[in-house]
Amino acid sequence: MEIIPVIAEHFNVSVDALLGLDDAEKECEIEEGLKEYDNLTDRSLQKNHIIELKNSYPNDFRVLIRYMAYLIRSTTEKSEVAAEVLSIYKRIQQSCTVDWIRITSKHIVIELYHSLSKRENSGVPFDFCESLINEMPRMRDCKEMFCFFYPENHPNREESIRSTLEEEFLLLHTNLEKYYFFNDGFDVDFKLELCRKEIDILNFIYNDGNYGKMWRVMIHNFGHLAIRCFQKGDRENALLNLKRCAELASEFDNMERTTVMRSRLFNGKVFDKFTLGNTYKAKEQVRYLITEKYPFSDDFKITAEFEDIIKSLN
Repeated sequence: MEIIPVIAEHFNVSVDALLGLDDAEKECEIEEGLKEYDNLTDRSLQKNHIIELKNSYPNDFRVLIRYMAYLIRSTTEKSEVAAEVLSIYKRIQQSCTVDWIRITSKHIVIELYHSLSKRENSGVPFDFCESLINEMPRMRDCKEMFCFFYPENHPNREESIRSTLEEEFLLLHTNLEKYYFFNDGFDVDFKLELCRKEIDILNFIYNDGNYGKMWRVMIHNFGHLAIRCFQKGDRENALLNLKRCAELASEFDNMERTTVMRSRLFNGKVFDKFTLGNTYKAKEQVRYLITEKYPFSDDFKITAEFEDIIKSLN
């Protein structure tokens, strides 16, 4: 211990630096900064905080991956941030050894290429996107698929399995929705039946009414039902489904951030609303979808029943 100050003086560094204490303090600062960023719900505060983190820790890949995600998801003009996103992606692929960061950076660039490839004269063909998709690991190689490796008495076994189940439910819905809901090869009656059956299954699985990671899915499913009922000329049921959509959105927004699930399959599991995105506001999203995106006629939107639903979302 007596020689340590002499060594520090010889190399012109502090004793703390020599013992690695500076690195430990820096690590704590980074972890606290990331935790604070992940818990922010205001987009303007998110912007200021992630830029501050990047300026303070420009070589930390955990910071850079969040900065990449912020850039790509905070602007509708992806071409404006493409060069910076790709520059960070190249650094991560060349120098980062943490698999989840490397894979997540590919995910972000796939989003970028997909968005640009849909725009005429962008100079980015879908081939760019497809080549990265083909580099991604198969589902069976993701961490969730190894939940069954846990010994039966392991404290993390049950949580790992239940988290995997929710991921699989969500993935199944995503693929079904993209395949059938936006596919004109399926008629309206089939889409109605499939959507209703999914709602029934989710109500069976989440029989306590806390839908966990499937909250957004459940809310949007009633919006899908409303659209299809409207297309069939059944305005009464279209309004009933829109009302249920709005009720679930209000219920979600009024929940505490963390709740304990009581369904038979997930009894005791803690659900954190921020799992769906810390800036996700269900009522705000549903109001936008109903008024701006869903294909309802103007005469339908001016009915008293429709306006009452919108008022409930304000």
